[in-house]
Amino acid sequence: MSHTARSTSRTIFLSLVIITGCTVMGCSLFDKRPSANQQMAKFNKQRVFFAPYDNVWRAAHAVIKFPIAQENQDTGVIETEYIKGIDGWLPPDVAKPPSSGIRYKLMFTFAKGTADGRESTRVTIDKKMEILRDFFSQPEPLESDGLEEKILFYRIERELVVMDALKRAGN
Repeated sequence: MSHTARSTSRTIFLSLVIITGCTVMGCSLFDKRPSANQQMAKFNKQRVFFAPYDNVWRAAHAVIKFPIAQENQDTGVIETEYIKGIDGWLPPDVAKPPSSGIRYKLMFTFAKGTADGRESTRVTIDKKMEILRDFFSQPEPLESDGLEEKILFYRIERELVVMDALKRAGN
């Protein structure tokens, strides 16, 4: 094999290696795997309560402090009206109110079931956030940090504990 043929084959080989490497690296740049925060948010959106469906429904109504747009106990759905970001829940570590263009609504979904042989109710809370940049553009979706959902689950749980204590005290 001559020197020029060896040089040409080496150049072709290096070119193929570079093109293959760029293709593999380029594809990984566009990989849309969810972040750890997004994966944790999915887990924080559901909670199972070992209580009758009707009690969980009443407890959820007791903790929802916003106007309700629609509800149907038979299908297990409660949806609030849109809430302005400045009128809604603010985390304790936030010093300034959010942008006036932010709004959100809460969607509660209830499902009856049994877990470990006990009556249970699964509650899913989905916080649909969006920002309105200006009058002409479409709303852009935002991710919830999951804190308000955790607090609502905690409050529902506390309401159920109080209901249970009142029921036992009445007997």
